[in-house]
Amino acid sequence: MIKPDGVKRGLVGEIIRRIETAGLKVVALKMMTADEEQIRKHYPMSDQAWVDRLGDKGLGTFEEYDLDPVEFLGTSDRSQIGRQVAETLVGYMTSGPVVCMVIEGVQAIDMIRKLAGHTLPFKAEMGTIRGDFSVDSPGVANVEGRAIHNLFHASENPVEAANEVALWFSEADKQKYFRIDETLMYSKHY
Repeated sequence: MIKPDGVKRGLVGEIIRRIETAGLKVVALKMMTADEEQIRKHYPMSDQAWVDRLGDKGLGTFEEYDLDPVEFLGTSDRSQIGRQVAETLVGYMTSGPVVCMVIEGVQAIDMIRKLAGHTLPFKAEMGTIRGDFSVDSPGVANVEGRAIHNLFHASENPVEAANEVALWFSEADKQKYFRIDETLMYSKHY
């Protein structure tokens, strides 16, 4: 999913180009402005362990930069911080259009994550989507009370991918087609 900052910066074509150049296939695609309910279903916001992990990451960032979370967020409780981070994520993801995609290909999930780069753009390698087009960091985002602008969401595993595809697309939305280069990339015939 290309996030609102990726859409607003005109990076949709570049991101899709990188996906297709890597040999992956876009089988469903749509641009839309998601509402809060859709984003709350997309991310596991009702999963307390997930919320707590967000809080732990936030606290870790404040500790790393020797900042007081109470000064900036009004609390040092990981669950409360996790909820605040989740709410900033909802605001970010509903701030403009997103481009939802279903991608197929060999090791598609791993390849998309590799193309996207590290979730934290300032840690992403050059040559990745995030490394080339963003330098945002949790230190800046947390102090400013906003989500990290990292351009692109990539499913972490097959279960997450299946849930996300089912949320955004019907089976009828997915197209079946053959890329001409598939024979060269994935065939025993040379």
